[in-house]
Amino acid sequence: MSTIMNEVIRDIQVLQSRFEFAQFGEKKPLNRGDFSICLTAVHSILSKTKPVGLAPTDNPNMGKLKQHLEHKTRGGKDKQTIVNYLAKVRHYGCGRKYFDFWSYWNNKPTFNIDELKEENRKRFEELMEFAHNFEEIVGAKGFIAWDVAESIQIAREAYLCEYIDERLATEIIADFSTMALKTYKDWTDFALSYVCGGCYFIYENTGNEEEVKNMCKTILDALEQLFFSEHNDIWSKYAWYKPKNYFNGFKPEKELASKELGCYVTDRISMDGVPIQYAERQLPNPNYPDSGWKFMAGDETTDYLGNANNIGIFTLNHIANYDKTILPILDAPVGSVYVRNEMGDFVLRESEKNN
Repeated sequence: MSTIMNEVIRDIQVLQSRFEFAQFGEKKPLNRGDFSICLTAVHSILSKTKPVGLAPTDNPNMGKLKQHLEHKTRGGKDKQTIVNYLAKVRHYGCGRKYFDFWSYWNNKPTFNIDELKEENRKRFEELMEFAHNFEEIVGAKGFIAWDVAESIQIAREAYLCEYIDERLATEIIADFSTMALKTYKDWTDFALSYVCGGCYFIYENTGNEEEVKNMCKTILDALEQLFFSEHNDIWSKYAWYKPKNYFNGFKPEKELASKELGCYVTDRISMDGVPIQYAERQLPNPNYPDSGWKFMAGDETTDYLGNANNIGIFTLNHIANYDKTILPILDAPVGSVYVRNEMGDFVLRESEKNN
């Protein structure tokens, strides 16, 4: 390990030790939406923007913002380019690359390195050697935090630039925040992965250890504020989000409907246990495996439905197993609206029959 990388690792380990002995006190809870945005808090400190709300700032310089977004996404100026870039990050970003490295360190390779062209093999081995500097700190969790935070910030900026709408931005953010929830146990866990991932990202793109050192210092300064300051201590003040216990832990047992296509279900059903009373099939989102179905209790207000935290996405198969009475209507065309009658059957709403 070079002298520079020794300094980088030492500084991150100092932070790791501080986390082990820190006493942050009682933390305030966050809803799922606010938690997802708070994952971008490092970027918010560095860019002096808001770590709350879907839009990162109220008074943007749109020219600079679009230029910044184009640079980050390597040319993103429209919806499809942004979506394609984020999909690539999700499946082939720093987190995935670390997983491949990890597989070699543990003698369970995900692919045969000898099948790569010589140039690609040397590049893989170089990056794997560099990533190994951080293995003791991040373990199997790797660099996913970096992909998550950067991608959520890109979605926020793309929404502000009107490249993507609110619905798509919310779906993308929820998807990446789920990755964080499945991987990390708290903010300190996430923070260590983030700083290591940032160091790896810079090295992969520059090959310059001085740039890595600068990046590390920049992120560590931001983390100092997020955990130990009196003003921006978001990650010490608020608790890591605890996922909801949807359907009281119910798991589907049979394959009754599509496991690939998703649907929207309000928390009145999935959390409060209210039976499905209303089902509507909207035009599916072409960017996701979406069935178009939305299932509701029927008593949700406009404000309730306008809050993305009150709506979950589940597979059709999950909902069909939970309530088999929806099975006869699942093949209904887009635009269909059903309500449950007094007999407990779903019937096409009268207004829809007459259209």
